[in-house]
Amino acid sequence: MNDDHEDDERLRAAWAAYRAADPGEGERRARAFLADHSDNGLGWYALGCCLERQGCHGQADICFRHAMRAKVAPQSAPYRASWRRFNQLVERARDALKPDLRTALDEIELVMTDYAEPELLADFEDAEILGLFVGHERGERVEADDPTPPRIHLFRRAHEHSCREADEFAHEVKRTLWHEFGHYLGYGEDGIAKLGLE
Repeated sequence: MNDDHEDDERLRAAWAAYRAADPGEGERRARAFLADHSDNGLGWYALGCCLERQGCHGQADICFRHAMRAKVAPQSAPYRASWRRFNQLVERARDALKPDLRTALDEIELVMTDYAEPELLADFEDAEILGLFVGHERGERVEADDPTPPRIHLFRRAHEHSCREADEFAHEVKRTLWHEFGHYLGYGEDGIAKLGLE
């Protein structure tokens, strides 16, 4: 058996458990990987994320520091933002839209959580996503008995994990909100960029 392949499988299994909202199993898999590769930043980072999701923030931060100092595949530590700060940045991103677009955004339910539920990740390969638009596009015919309003989901921890400093975090929150809002307006990736919603 190829040892590298086996190691990759252990890390993939750790992230798969994390995606499935089973961070305890993810922790077990990450620790099994690190038992053989204690100098690997990817393993420490995965372990940190799994511990963080279990509410063990002090232990998670220790793992993130190990990930930064790792000899193999070092990883940057995530940026930390309070819920208050996250909400402020979402509101600031909304206020930065033109008035007619702000009115359209008010038609959407904004759902802000730390993590994406597993069912929201079903169409994605990544361990985390920053945000997601769910529901009918603006102007689409909707059945009268359809109880599901259009929603934009924004995930705080994924933003933290993808950013290293305050300005980057603020920019990424704005970019994610505007990007998902563009999907509600009916635009694909190219159209969103042309609208200036990137």
